[in-house]
Amino acid sequence: MEPMQRNIPAKQELVLAEGDASRITLPALMDLAVEAMYIDFRALLEASGITDVRPTHGCVFRFIHGDGMRLTELASLAGLTKQSVGEIVDDLAGLGYLERYPDPTDKRAKLIRLTKKGLKAQSIGFSLFAKLEEDWAEAFGADRLSALRSLLEEVALAKAPTAVPQLARPATDPKPAPVP
Repeated sequence: MEPMQRNIPAKQELVLAEGDASRITLPALMDLAVEAMYIDFRALLEASGITDVRPTHGCVFRFIHGDGMRLTELASLAGLTKQSVGEIVDDLAGLGYLERYPDPTDKRAKLIRLTKKGLKAQSIGFSLFAKLEEDWAEAFGADRLSALRSLLEEVALAKAPTAVPQLARPATDPKPAPVP
């Protein structure tokens, strides 16, 4: 379930565009920028001591919040199948980042929540992305990055309002809700 590796380096893509970056499609440029940020993110994550989190785990850390949620809700937020997210949840539970517990409103259902270790990893991840934004602001200009962020927010909200789910935020209380 790891993301596919690029078959062509970014520099080679520019060569194929005959040195003219304007010939690279906008989605391809966005992919290249996202890839660049994730390469830096993975390096910072490993440097922070979190070496067992894989890129595919991001769909859970990005969306899980509060006292827990059902697998169906998590899969819907991530835009993935229940089966795919279920495998990722199993993996993260095995690594100690998540736990399943009975839904107090429906004893047949299970809720998924972050453990103390998961809350810490999620918090570190969000802070690393904030650091990367700061680094990019320094490298490319704070005004330019702010304008890029504003434009992307505008496009996301205008063109895909149903595809912009509630984003997880680091929890302030690392204690999970009590299990009844």
